[in-house]
Amino acid sequence: MMSSFPIADPIPLPAPVWLFKFLHDLTLSLHFVFLYLMLGGLMLAFFWNLIGHLTKSQNCIAASGVVINRIPIVMTFVINLGVPPLLFTQLLYGQALYTSSILIGVYWISVIFSIIAAYGLLYVGGSRAVAKKAWWGWAFLSLVLLLYVGKIYSTNMTLMLRPEVWPEMYAATATGIYFPPFDPTRTPRYVMMMVAALGFGALGTTFYSSKPVLTEEVKGFLRVWGGRVALAALLALGGIGLWNYRVQPDFVKEGLLASPLYKPCFAVWFAGLGLSVAFAFLIQARPKALSAVTAYGAALSSILAIGALVVLRGGVRDITLAHKGLNVWQSAVNTNWLVVGLFIGSLLAGVLGLFWLLRVVRSAKPAEENYV
Repeated sequence: MMSSFPIADPIPLPAPVWLFKFLHDLTLSLHFVFLYLMLGGLMLAFFWNLIGHLTKSQNCIAASGVVINRIPIVMTFVINLGVPPLLFTQLLYGQALYTSSILIGVYWISVIFSIIAAYGLLYVGGSRAVAKKAWWGWAFLSLVLLLYVGKIYSTNMTLMLRPEVWPEMYAATATGIYFPPFDPTRTPRYVMMMVAALGFGALGTTFYSSKPVLTEEVKGFLRVWGGRVALAALLALGGIGLWNYRVQPDFVKEGLLASPLYKPCFAVWFAGLGLSVAFAFLIQARPKALSAVTAYGAALSSILAIGALVVLRGGVRDITLAHKGLNVWQSAVNTNWLVVGLFIGSLLAGVLGLFWLLRVVRSAKPAEENYV
């Protein structure tokens, strides 16, 4: 039977596959951390602003203003950290990803314009918050666009694993407007990403309460309600993760459990998730004081869970594609260590620059924040 995968690029990889896989998982984990902060924070900010104006709750309005004015900064990290893992994916899995991207080309290209529009709407919401006006409608439009972007990404990353439906899609239309046929893993995959964003993003909103310019009432609101939403969403995430695992084909489940790399990641994932749940409970139960141990513990446990999820996600991709005829570990390699060294040096410089920027933002003199 003829393979649906295009012929591989004759140019070999300039570095070992394991190195590209490590860099992909590292940069994707960082991307997901900021993605969850942005998307989950926007969900809460929209809801709090809407409820605040309906009930005339000043704490709701003030808390929503604190969050919405930080989301545009977070989104800059989301966008910039989203480029490297996408490039590594194209490098390793180009035969699959380019094909799936072309088959849904209209939707894939629309992602660019959707992100630009969503980004602009965030600034509109932030400016209206500063002007003490309602802005939940603008946040809702931005949220809808970002949820659409997530849906297209999830669809594309699922479609690249289904070469068996590519001929059917292309035969139906070559215009790039035909949505993929039903896949039992697509909905669980998307739901898991969105609930993870709500859970880890809500946990992230509790960190905004450390600003000294905020009133004690607003600090308490961020910790109590951010912690409660995080607690509920992260508990639900454990069940959704099991759902996601159960809908995978048998060969994928067997491959994950037989792997010395992926099998331990299940334990790491649930350990990180469990610790995140515990810290979310502590934050909402003791809102008057957010200790450094609790804050850093919540952050580190969240990063641990997200990193394990990224590795498991990569395992599902590798096992599925290998089963269907594309084994990334058999790619031709001709290592150029000079290029590799220069690349790693520039990557480290970029990561150090990232942490420096975060430190500058954290140490900047806080401005007065009054949104009511």
